[in-house]
Parts: sequence; C-alpha cells; structure tokens
Amino acid sequence: MADTNRPNQDLSAGEMAEFLAVYIDETGEQCDQFVQALLALETDPSDARRLAEAFRLIHSIKGSAALLGFDRITALAHHLESHFERLRSGSLLLEGPAIEASLRCIDYFRSCNERLQAGEPLQPVDELLETVKRLSLTTRTESEPPATPTPVTPATTASVLPAKPPLEPVIPVRPEPTATERLCRVRVEFSPGLPMADLKAELVLARLAGVGEVVESSPAAAEFAANPGSRTLEIVLRTSAASGPITMAADVDGVVRVDLDLEQPARAPTAPPSPATSSETGPAAAETMRVGVDRLDVLLNLVGELVVSRARFVQLVAELAPLFRKTAGGGRQGFAARSLRDSVESMLRSTDVPADRAAACALQLDQLEQQGRMWEDGHRRYAELVESVDHLTRVADGLQRGVLSTRMVPVSPLFGRFKRSVRDIANELGKHVTLELAGEKTELDKRMIDELGDPLVHLVRNAIDHGIEPADVRLRRGKPETATVRLAASHRGNSVIISISDDGGGIDVERIRERAVARGLVPAQEAATLAPRELINFIWQPGFSTAKQVSNISGRGVGMDIVRTRIESLNGSIDVDSVPGEGTTFSIRLPLTLAIARCMLFRMPQAAFAVPVENVREIVTVGDDRILSVAGRRVCDIRGEFLPLVEMDEVFSWPGKVPPAERGAVLVLHAGTRSVAVCVSSLLGTQDLVVKSLDENFMPIRGLGGASILGDGEVCLLLDVSAVVDMITRSRPVAETVA
Repeated sequence: MADTNRPNQDLSAGEMAEFLAVYIDETGEQCDQFVQALLALETDPSDARRLAEAFRLIHSIKGSAALLGFDRITALAHHLESHFERLRSGSLLLEGPAIEASLRCIDYFRSCNERLQAGEPLQPVDELLETVKRLSLTTRTESEPPATPTPVTPATTASVLPAKPPLEPVIPVRPEPTATERLCRVRVEFSPGLPMADLKAELVLARLAGVGEVVESSPAAAEFAANPGSRTLEIVLRTSAASGPITMAADVDGVVRVDLDLEQPARAPTAPPSPATSSETGPAAAETMRVGVDRLDVLLNLVGELVVSRARFVQLVAELAPLFRKTAGGGRQGFAARSLRDSVESMLRSTDVPADRAAACALQLDQLEQQGRMWEDGHRRYAELVESVDHLTRVADGLQRGVLSTRMVPVSPLFGRFKRSVRDIANELGKHVTLELAGEKTELDKRMIDELGDPLVHLVRNAIDHGIEPADVRLRRGKPETATVRLAASHRGNSVIISISDDGGGIDVERIRERAVARGLVPAQEAATLAPRELINFIWQPGFSTAKQVSNISGRGVGMDIVRTRIESLNGSIDVDSVPGEGTTFSIRLPLTLAIARCMLFRMPQAAFAVPVENVREIVTVGDDRILSVAGRRVCDIRGEFLPLVEMDEVFSWPGKVPPAERGAVLVLHAGTRSVAVCVSSLLGTQDLVVKSLDENFMPIRGLGGASILGDGEVCLLLDVSAVVDMITRSRPVAETVA
C-alpha cells in the first residue's frame, strides 16, 4: 500500500483538482448519511433497508477512492464493505464492536478529506485496518465460508470521475430484490464515433448507481474501453426508482437511445399490486449542479454593487421629481414666452424700434420658446426614467432574492451531525440521552451554517455534561431516566432562531454567584443583590466555569465566551433562559444572510448609521420630563420601563470636534433580553444595505459590525447591536475610537 495518497496518473493536475473537489464534497455527504444509517441500526440491527443503505454508501466511497487512486481509503472501505455484505446477507448481527469500528472508519474518511483539501498526505491506516479485519475474523461462524471480496462498481460520487479498471474482475449475482425494488434492464446506445466513449460509459454506470445498484453490465467498463467500436451498453439495475429518473440518469451527452425493461417488484402471490411500487411513473428528478461558494460570493458582490447603483438611481429620481412636476417649469415658461411675444409685437407695432433690436428680441423669444419645448420633452423623458428605474428596482430585487436563495441551505445536515455527537458524549458520561430535532427544513446562509458547527457542538456538550443530571438523580426528582436534548430552528421575521434546550437541572445561579465573587468579577456585597438573569450573564466571561472537576468533555471554562464571540461575528445574538430543576434553553438569533441586511438608517452629527431592523424594538419620542438620573447615569421612562439613554459619543470616541446632537427621536435597541435607548438626530427610513466587513477593509472597531455605501456615495456605519448594548449596560461604557 502506498505511503501517501497516490492520485490517478492518467489525470492532469487541473483534472485531478476538479475531480478531487467533487470527491471531497460527495464523500463528505455519504459519510454523514452512513452515520445516520448506523445510528438507526444501533436501535434495530436487523433493519434490512438500513443495512442495504449502509452497504451502498461504503461501496460508493470505495469505488470513488479507487477511481482516484487513494489506496488506503480503498483498502479500508473494502474490508468494511465486506463486513456489511455479511451483515446484509443475515449471516451476522450488527453488534457494538462493529458499530464503534465503523464510526472510526468514518472519522478516518473525514480526516482524509480534510488532508486532501489541504494537500497533505493521508495518515496511516494500518491499526484501524487490522481492527476491521479482526472484526470479521472474530465474528465469523465455523460453518460460514470466507467472505468474497465485493467488486468496485461505479459509485454515486464517480459521476464525473475518469475510468479506472476495477480492483476485482468478478461481479457476483446480487440477492433477489426486496418488495419495493425491481430489476431493470437498461440498454444504452451511443452515437457512432463518439469521442471518449469509455468515459461516457463509465459516466452512465456511475449515474445509474445513484438511482439504484448496478448488478452487472455488458460489456464491462474495461471491455468497453478496449473495444473502440462498442456502441451499446446493457446494464442490469436493482432499483426502486421509476422509469423517469432512470432514463434521466442514463441520458448523458453522446447517448442517442435509452431503452428500459422494468420487472414487477417481488411481493406475495395474493397481495394486490401497490400503487406506490407498481407505478412506472413518478416525479421527475430535480436537476442539480455543484457550484463553488467562492463563485457565489463573487456573484453576490456584483448583486451588491447593483443594489447600491439602484439606490443611487432611486435617490436621483427623487431629487429630480420637484423639477418636473406638471405645475412647474416648462408649462409656466411656455406661457410666459407666449405672453412676452405678444407684448413685444404689440410694442413694435406702436413704436419706432430699430430693426436690429426687433430681430434680437425675436431671436431671444425663439430661444425662450425652444427652452420651453425642451422642458416639456424633458418632462416626458423623466416619466420614462421613473418607469425604467421602477423596472430596474423590480429586477434588482428579484436578482437579489435569487442569488441569496442559491446560498440558502437547510440546517438538516448540520443538525444531523449531532446524532453521533450526542450518542458518543452520553456513552462517555454514562448518561441516557435522546436527541430531538425540529425545523430541519429551515434554511440559512451556507457561510453561516459552516460557522455554526463549533458553537453548537460546545452548547450540546455543555447541555449533556453540566445540564443533564445522572440517571439516579433524575429518578429521585421524578424525571424519566432518559434525558432529552432538543435542537430546533425556525424563521422569525428576517431572522432565524436556533435553540438548544435540555430537560436537566438548570443553571445553578448560587454556584455562579460563588464563583463570580471568588474570581473577583464582582464584590460579594454587590453579588448578593444581583438577580438570577444578571448572574447567568457571568457564564460568558472568559475562563468562567461552575464545574467542580474538569472532564474530557468540558469544565475548563473555555468555550462559552468563544461561542458568544462567534455568534456576534455573524451579526447574531445569543440568550439563555434557565429554570431550576426543569432545564435550560440557549436561543441564537441570526440574520438570514451576512451579505445584505434590511436596516433602519439614522443620522448623527458624526455620520450616518444603520441598525438591523430586527434589533429595533421601537421608535419613540422622549420629553425632558421622562429623563431621569440614576446613579450618575441617564435613564428614560418608556411605559414604566427604565432604560439607559445614551448619545453616540458616549459609545464611540470621534477625532476632532463634533457638534452636539439634537434629540430628534429615540431608538430602543434590543439584543436578546437586554434593551437600551439611543438618541438620534433624524431618521432616514429603512433600506437594504450591502454590508462590508471593517475587519477586512479597515480595522476592527468594537460596536460596529460593518459599513455600507449609500446611494449618494456616503459611508454608512452598521452598528453591532449586541456589542453596543453590552458596552452601554456596563457600569461605565468604554468609548471606542472611530478614526
């Protein structure tokens, strides 16, 4: 076996990079699906459908790795596949050691993907390979013959991969189809003289492997490549798919004809045919293609520029509107010119005026009338401009929504990862925990989902380790022995809410009070007066932990501050609600996308500011009689609730002399359960803003989440509301310098 990943020598560097990207994406998805099937089999080891699914996924990973020349992955997948072949045939029952070994294999495959993406050599697999081999040897019965190696047939992920001779030449006969499956004979005819016909044949086999299991092909892919005159490929496919998806899978470029012969599915002789299994028609498979996120980012940036240009056009039209009102300009000018001409002609008839003076007056009157006609024409053109800008606005809005939708993906793959995590953590801690998922179809920006993995892992770990009590404690409290951790997602306005909740013992606020005093975060006298919610906020402090001992899972005080920082970097906020003895819920609020935000704009003497509309609780007018001073700080009374009232220069420090702001209105901003009141000079309305990072384009400034360009070219600063609220609610806000 090669010591490093050995790519297929028949490929150029560019081709290898392209195929490798497809391999990494699709094998990653297959690893996730395999884990889901395995966890289901842990509950029901005899589930034939799940066993077949797990076998198919490992078979696909093996085939793709073999086609690209990754021998270590191929060898490990081959022996794991052989074991699942015996499990599928019923000669063995899936047990604990096999599950653990299979999960370790998936971890290795994922590690390989990370190394391949980074261009690093693959790790040795000898120890894990021996474990899988011993697993088969120790579980084989005396009467059972050795397992026949399963051949490599084209895998689902090999849809664009180059042809490579199979590792094993013999394809065994597959078991009879289940009640929902049938054998389908597919005859594919290629056009005469088709270039790269062998690769086309391999592509057809790979695509058909995505809708079923290729039992055999005639001729085999290797023989098809060896015979340049081959035009026809016959495949026996074991599938539950209808004829439509099968035909679409086989109909690639270069195919001129696809014939199908579907056999009836196996069923009991007296059972009536089921419409769900006997129908040969079904919904057409959706056509999809993989596009790199970087390309979508470029497209999104261009859409952002279009949004800025649209805003500029809208602003220009609004500024021109008074000039082209029907009652202004052109009409009055034309009437004045005609009246003036009548007066001049009357004067010329009644007085002796030199001819040259009369001609000059006539010329000026002609020019004045021409200007009037041009004004009238301008008015008509302005109406056309207004109509065109309206059309541009509709197109830009549609394009913006369309591009954003291409980046939106459901959270189900993200949530699905935690089935494995919850199982492993619960087993390590000796607790019984089930995972509930809700709102898995909720969609979120792909970039945000990629960034959410680590924070959610930490919250789930903490829920199981700190939140959920041991089984004996739960029983004494009248709770079921098996605890529940729940992950849920839902849309709320322009935001997505992700919650992580458990039915454990809740957060021990007295323990937090104790630790906060011990670490010097708050004086003992002040700590005694703090409410439970104020105490819970200490968990976000770096290094803060209430654990009595450090475990492999948590307890070092590292993580909760990172969780909050990561969420805030996504322009989101996180809040916690805990009930003693009943459980804890962490709620994460995130915008739908990071690139374009719907914002409320307001002006201050320093600059124009924007704040996401989901962070604006209300807009109020506050008189002097409702402003009080409490402990040296201003607060305002808003319907009986006293909120801190601040000016922008109390939050940010500005270079030079800034004129005092006039209080035109008060914005009540909120992040989680905390609210503050901010004085603003004037409100500019709401607008979609293309948000640019200050970290990448300027420098990080606490309290600012980014910047944008308005229609007139002015820079608008976007507030990071969570950070601003945190700065204001301190005993003494620290002003950040804005250069």
